[in-house]
Parts: sequence; structure tokens; C-alpha cells
Amino acid sequence: MGTQPDDFGYSPVQTLARVADHAPARDHSAFWSEWFRRVGAERPHLRPRATGADESDPTATHEFSSFDGVRIGCRLALPDGPVRAGLVTSHGSEVCSTLEADAEGWARVLERGVAVLVIRVRGYPGSRVGVGDLTQPHAGGTWFTRGLDAVGDTPDRAMQWVVPQAVGDLADACRALRNALYGRSPDTPIETASARPPVYLHGESLGGGLAVAVAAQLVGRLRHEPMIERLAVGLPGMGDWPWRFSHTPGGTGREVAQLLRLKPERAETITQRLRMLDTVVQAARVRGPALVKLAQRDDVVPAPTAGAVFNALGSDPGQKWRFVVPAGHCDAGIANARRHALFERCLADFFDPARTPDDAMHDWEPLLSEGERAPDGASPEISAPKDGAPASLFGAGVLTKDADAALIAAYERAGRTLDALPYTREFDALLRELDCPNARDTLHRLQTLRKSGRLPKLGRTTDRPPTIEPEQERLLTELVVAAAGTMGARDRLPHTPEFDALAERFNRETGLDLSHHDLWRVIAKLAK
Repeated sequence: MGTQPDDFGYSPVQTLARVADHAPARDHSAFWSEWFRRVGAERPHLRPRATGADESDPTATHEFSSFDGVRIGCRLALPDGPVRAGLVTSHGSEVCSTLEADAEGWARVLERGVAVLVIRVRGYPGSRVGVGDLTQPHAGGTWFTRGLDAVGDTPDRAMQWVVPQAVGDLADACRALRNALYGRSPDTPIETASARPPVYLHGESLGGGLAVAVAAQLVGRLRHEPMIERLAVGLPGMGDWPWRFSHTPGGTGREVAQLLRLKPERAETITQRLRMLDTVVQAARVRGPALVKLAQRDDVVPAPTAGAVFNALGSDPGQKWRFVVPAGHCDAGIANARRHALFERCLADFFDPARTPDDAMHDWEPLLSEGERAPDGASPEISAPKDGAPASLFGAGVLTKDADAALIAAYERAGRTLDALPYTREFDALLRELDCPNARDTLHRLQTLRKSGRLPKLGRTTDRPPTIEPEQERLLTELVVAAAGTMGARDRLPHTPEFDALAERFNRETGLDLSHHDLWRVIAKLAK
């Protein structure tokens, strides 16, 4: 675990140990009673989606009716054999890939006999029938703040806020999948291995905050059994609002701060509503096994607030596990990416219905705070992003076709082939032209465009790499493999701290003084 303080002056230990007040708001009970009444008014059943029903994401295979009758799009992925459990998963505040692409990422879980239902909450691609695109900026801010400032202090008026509606969407997704697994949805027959397969829940960032709220509100709703039997979230958002108000906000905190500046007369109402959805308050009601990914540093979902959510969980101490990564919503190098990839491997074991959570997590205990290999010794693969996905691990915004077109045009004007572009004046000019502050993300996107065949060929470069001795080539190859895993993964290195360290060590041990650009050109040559 690192020792450097984060942007708020917290050490990693202080970040992970943060404990926040989980006392509910004054109207908490009345609000959630009204919420459950509205959710219970629907009887969600999975039904196949008709072709063309919602062109915002045509890869949806199913839909169900949710809160106030809104049609929620989803994709159902089934294992090869009988289903032994069901998993519902949602998304973060930015959606850059299709439902189909997201479902493909759950192959390891499908192999365990788990049916996976990937959903989009209302207003996101695939769930825009009757409500439109709610992610578009509006007078009150963004998707998260839509309806947050609705006039009136009754629970019914508070329900105008889109977030409790989205909590309803996710809760209804769990109910719809459960109905299908129990044979109650004739339009979606599913072969199961038992009469009552369990339902699990997952979410990242915004989706993690929604998942905590759903798990909390569905506690005790069924007699003698839980609705959600296992919960896994990553970097859970929407937590510890009092802390966020007293610190420099990021992510949704920044959006809320903007709304408060626009509507100061609504400040008390807004803060009370946020408190009713505060995931620290919600977490105290969660009772079942829980796996939570936390970052030591993160300025989008501030790391201390996510730590407070984990520490507030009402699960037995031996039934909740904290998986630590160095950085959250940012591209912070290869080691950090490996930790995130390792968490995906951990999820597959945690969601294995053939094992108890205790048994599944036993082998992971030594790896929860550090390590880059799974318990079986395998190093997790770090996949290049799919076309249309964010260039960094989470991405700061949606990459549109127009944004890609502008990037491709700027690349053509730069006049350098991609292997010759890093660490050049031409690349710096491209970044300034497109107002792209993150060189690593921009280069990664160009690499993705090249892999998908969308980047034009610029011919041969006149930029020749310097010649080095054979023993120096062997040293450089060893350094690249140590930093990236393989020579084939070299494209992940430019404009990262790992490359800086590699260059410094290579020049020190060889006595050379190669620039970052020249060293990268040598690496590109060696890899061919």
C-alpha cells in the first residue's frame, strides 16, 4: 500500500479507514416508504425486445416495465448449461459501450453457470423509450441532478429526482430476473439447476451507489430469505455528502455544487434529498456478503467517501471484503490497470454459486491489498478498449463519432505515423488543438482506432530510430517485458510513469542519453 497523501491530504490508511455519520435524514422513512409503494406498483417481467424498439442501443435483447411504467432495456446472457444463479449489473455515469459489449465482459461469470442481466437505467442508451435522452445537459446540470431541485418537500415531489427512479429501475431488474429464474416469465423461459436460484448484484461508480441503495432497500422485503444474496461494487459513488460539501468536489459532487450555485434558495431541500440517497446511510442496512473495490486516490468518486461506504456496511465483519487499487477513475499506469483487471477475476470467484463467499474469498485474502497475479498464479489480461470505449480505464466522457473524426483529422495533419508520434512537437500540437490534457488517453484512443482499421495510413516515416548494441537491445527488451508484461503490450507504455522509470534505468545502465522519443522508436523497432 502506498504512503503518499491524496489530493485532500489523506494518507491511504486514513482514506480507507474513514468513518462517516450514517444517521438518516429527517424524512428518510417517509421517502423510502413512498419509493417502495411506487416500485411495488409494477410487476416486472423480462420480455424480448422488438427490433427497432429503441435505436439508442439496438443490442438490447430484453426489456421490462419499471418505475412509473418506463421501459428499461437490457441484455440477457445465459450460460451453456442450466442456470445456477442470476446476476444484475448496471453502469457508471458515462456509457461508452453497448449492452452487447458489456455483456461480453462477463464470460468468466457465465462459465460458472450464472445468467447475467446487463441493464441501462432510464435515460441512458437502450432505455430512452418515452423519456428521451436524459443524459443531455439541461438547465439544472446533468443526468444526476435532473429533478433534484424539484419544488416541494413531500416524498412525492422528491421522487421527481431521477436517481431514486434509477434505484427503482435496478431494483425492478433484480425482481424481473428473479421472476424469470423462478419460471414466472413465460416470454423468457430459462432452464435452471434448482427451483430457486439466488440473485446477485453488481455495480461500478454510479452503478455501485445505486446497487448499495437497492441491496439496502430490498432487505427484509421477502420472508425467510434475502432478495440480494451477494453484492459486489467498485468505487461506490453518492456517499458521504457532508464530507463532499466541505472539500473540492469532483464528479457528481461538482455537478451538485453547480446546481447549488444556480439554485441557492433550494439548498436545504437539495442537501436533504442527497442525504436520503447517501450510500453511507444506505450501507448500514446491507446485511449480506459484500465485495467492494476501493481506491487509494480518486478525485471523481473521492476515495475517502468510498471508504466510508465500505466501513458503514452492516454486513458481518467476516462477510465483507475490501479490494484495494492504487487509483480509481483515471489511467494511472500498468500496475494500477492490473489491479483493476485482477478485481474482475476476483468477481468471478465471488459470484461462483458452487462456492460459499467465505470459500471463494479465502484464496484471495493475501491479494486484497496488493499483488498482480491471481491465486492460481495467472497474470490478468489487460484488454485494449473496444471501439467506441473510453481510452482510459473509466473515461471522462463519451467518445462520439464526431470526436473520433476530429482526432483522425488532427492525426493526419500531424503527418507522423503512430509509432513515431509519442514525445514529439507534432503530438503536443495535436493535444493543444483538440484540448486533450491527457496524452496517454489520446494516444490510447489512436491505437484503438488503428486496431479497428479506422486510422489512415500515412506511409513510411522518415524518423529513423537510433542504433544500439545487441546487449543493450536485450536489456531494453527485458525492461519492457518487466513493465508491460510482454513486448506485445508495449503500446501501453508511452506517456506513463512506467515509461519514465524505464527510460531513466536504461540510460543509467547503458551510459546512453536517449530521449523518450528515440527510446520509444527503438522499442517499436525491436517489437517488429
